[in-house]
Amino acid sequence: MELRDYLNVIRARKWVIIQAVVIVTLTAMIASLLQSPVYEGETKVLISEKGSAADIFGSLGLDISSQPERAMQTQVQLMQVRPLLENTIRKLDLGTTPEKLAARVEFSAVGQTNIVKIVAKDGDSQVAADIANTLGEEFVVWSRDYKREAINAAADEVETRLEAAKSEILDLGREIQARGKSDELSAELAIATGNYTTLATKLEELRIQSQLEVGSGRIVSPAVVAAQPVEPSPMRNTVLGLAVGLVFGLGMAFLYEYLDNTIKNSDEAEKLLGVPVLGIIPAEKYEKDERRRASILTNPSSAAAEAYRVLRNNLDFINFQHDIKTLLVTSAAPAEGKSTVAANLAAGMAQAGKKVVLVACDFRKPTTQQFFGVKNIIGLADVLTGSHTLKSALQKPVESLDLLVLTSGKMPPNPSELLGSTRMKELFEEIEEWADWIVIDTPPLLAVADGAAVARYADGVLLVTQAASSTREAVKKAGEMLESAGGRMIGSVVWGLDATGVRASYAYGYGRGSYGGYYSYADYYNAPEDERTRKGSAQRAAEAAGQVYIPPKSPGRRFAESLGRVMSIVLAVLAVAAIAALVVYFLDQAMGWGLIDQLLSPF
Repeated sequence: MELRDYLNVIRARKWVIIQAVVIVTLTAMIASLLQSPVYEGETKVLISEKGSAADIFGSLGLDISSQPERAMQTQVQLMQVRPLLENTIRKLDLGTTPEKLAARVEFSAVGQTNIVKIVAKDGDSQVAADIANTLGEEFVVWSRDYKREAINAAADEVETRLEAAKSEILDLGREIQARGKSDELSAELAIATGNYTTLATKLEELRIQSQLEVGSGRIVSPAVVAAQPVEPSPMRNTVLGLAVGLVFGLGMAFLYEYLDNTIKNSDEAEKLLGVPVLGIIPAEKYEKDERRRASILTNPSSAAAEAYRVLRNNLDFINFQHDIKTLLVTSAAPAEGKSTVAANLAAGMAQAGKKVVLVACDFRKPTTQQFFGVKNIIGLADVLTGSHTLKSALQKPVESLDLLVLTSGKMPPNPSELLGSTRMKELFEEIEEWADWIVIDTPPLLAVADGAAVARYADGVLLVTQAASSTREAVKKAGEMLESAGGRMIGSVVWGLDATGVRASYAYGYGRGSYGGYYSYADYYNAPEDERTRKGSAQRAAEAAGQVYIPPKSPGRRFAESLGRVMSIVLAVLAVAAIAALVVYFLDQAMGWGLIDQLLSPF
């Protein structure tokens, strides 16, 4: 798909996008307004692997380990041990469990530093600050006691050895007194005395180190009582809801587009059927009690009427060899506009000075009589069965036109066999002797076999599809049925476009191409005399050149089209911006940059 195709999808599915944006945004806003306020308390603890005693005694240990990130994560995990949580609950009388308390507290290392941030949340700002400070203090006390225990254990071991050294010195003294002084005993005594002195010195150092040890953590920034809650943030949630709704709406729009198996443009129709699109018929608004209408007769200045004229002209273009006289108009499924197209096309051909016979072959649901106000008492079934002659069955609805209508008549017991009979072929041959065109209206191809039965007797078949309704599978199947029945498809018609013109430009390329650019007769008749003369001359010149006249667009139409293009571009830009914002948001949350908080902090 090209950029224009994406913009067309957005424009065609704009209500899906708008609904998603409105629903998600309102939901986020309402949820924010209904949510109870939540406050945060933040305490920062500095982590050091070397205590104050190490500074005094000149320990060779480093402030950071060979794996600083691993060491920091270890300290972060130690802050969340159950004893610390239980002590905090007991001191503050929180009345909760360690698991629930842990869910309200967040422990995290600050960037590439040796600082751990403890963030507690609660509906009371004072309680939130107390929880964060108490957890920090408990960790400091726990780490101090933990290191002091290790030092005291070492001191006890040194003291044990010191007592052993003292006993050894006393034994050597007694032995010297008993045996007399000798060089060997003197050396042993000197060694034992030196060992005792060293142990005594080390024991004193350990005792002093135990008293000076403060642990691995130091609170460098205690939590203060927050004045404003961090949640909810209506402005931030509304902005995020707008972005999420836009992304969700775009996703739904393109999902609908992917799942929609209807024909969306003339290229698809031509690719499926292998024939050109000869006409694009816009939808019409019917009166309250009006079911069928031959617009080319009753409303000749409408866009639909001009569309039928364009269809008529395009048929003349492809029939330059005049080898098509019998034209079958059908569709793949019911309610796709085939009878409307057949009736208006027949009337349009008659307006062009042709002798036209409209033959209704739809016995099951006849509608032809409704377009022209004729009776369906005697019709095709009566002629085929021989109960009435063709002359008695033909009706002339408009005196000024060479148009004859042969209604379907009463439904026979075997419609498919009757339509595919030799008598049907002979009837067409009889009409062709004096008529210029025979337009045949048949039932839908996939509904019954009637249309395929009569298709082999037609010189050409015109397949009608309805905008955004006819499915690819149905149209393809209809084309295959016509081919297997021996029908010759010469073109297709797209019927029932939106009166707004939006679906026309999106779904079927309705514009200033080979089959678009409808000339508005209403504009022509309402224009001043000099303007009407100029338009008439331009139209006559175009017709003389064998082209379809395309008048210049009105300022209102140009403004509407420009506005539509601008809105499509704006929606596309917003979509890209929303996706980029979401990517930045998730990266910010994962990496802990704090960019979103800084940007939204003024709100």
